[in-house]
Amino acid sequence: MVASWITGILWIVVYYVDPTLPVIGYLGNWNLLVGFMLLVLGVVFALILAVTVVVSARRRP
Repeated sequence: MVASWITGILWIVVYYVDPTLPVIGYLGNWNLLVGFMLLVLGVVFALILAVTVVVSARRRP
């Protein structure tokens, strides 16, 4: 979850700092979508973790 957030933020920062890097240069503005999708993926992981914790807490006697 946290790794996804950090990777997404770093992806966007690297794109703004040097948009001519080999992999990043080919994607162009699609890099923003990649970065934000990594951030959204982190949120999905957080929601899955929260639901898992709540469900497991209800099963305890």
